[in-house]
Amino acid sequence: MYNFIIDYTLADLGEITEPVTVAEAKQYCRVTNDVEDDLFVELIIQSREAMEKAMGISITPKTTTVWFTNTASMFQLPFGPVTDFISLTDANGVEVIASAYNLIGGEYPSLAFPAFADMKAIYETGFASVPKEIKIGMLDQINYGYENRGMDVNDLGICEKTWRVCQRWTRTSPIL
Repeated sequence: MYNFIIDYTLADLGEITEPVTVAEAKQYCRVTNDVEDDLFVELIIQSREAMEKAMGISITPKTTTVWFTNTASMFQLPFGPVTDFISLTDANGVEVIASAYNLIGGEYPSLAFPAFADMKAIYETGFASVPKEIKIGMLDQINYGYENRGMDVNDLGICEKTWRVCQRWTRTSPIL
């Protein structure tokens, strides 16, 4: 028996307020003109999305729906930090009442029981206040994207400094 994710969706929870502003990004990149402000908006979004994917967590608030199997118990809910657990349903679409399931942990909980196949959980994720290390990682990634725009680089697309931040925050791979 083992646990696995069958499918998932992530939906932004309202209008997104990016953790880095255009002014902060331009200052970090030492840009003083307004000519490329639209580019910086795109770099900010790309940086956040790349880091969210690399870390497997949500930086901005999202509603997360995950279809999964928990037959081995202790299924770790992905895309934390979890801010509000909304519902859990079984394979027949019947809602499991809160007293009949057990979430263990804080911001990154695991579902201890029930140990069923084909379950669905809906919950909200994201940081109320983005940690400084993640914000600086975004700024490093924005600077990398700005400095290397248009270049055909043969790498991961994430700068080394940002990648190290992502590895410290990921829930699924070792710290490098």
